[in-house]
Amino acid sequence: MQVELYGVLREAAGSDRVETPLTQPVPIEQVLQALVETYPDLAPHLPRVACAVGDTMRSRQATIAPDETLVLLPPVSGG
Repeated sequence: MQVELYGVLREAAGSDRVETPLTQPVPIEQVLQALVETYPDLAPHLPRVACAVGDTMRSRQATIAPDETLVLLPPVSGG
């Protein structure tokens, strides 16, 4: 499963796109847990990220299929 990362998440993982070994539909929360196992520097940021698949925001309880791309969006701040 492909995961796209932006902002501080990209810096923490060292890449703008990573893969997880998940091969069946799972809740997005499970994808996030798998990412932390491989990229532990993501852990402090994941509680605040927004999750999307395509143009649709999804909750962490929503199921994602292995052929879909999960997009993780960090919170935006500024003024």
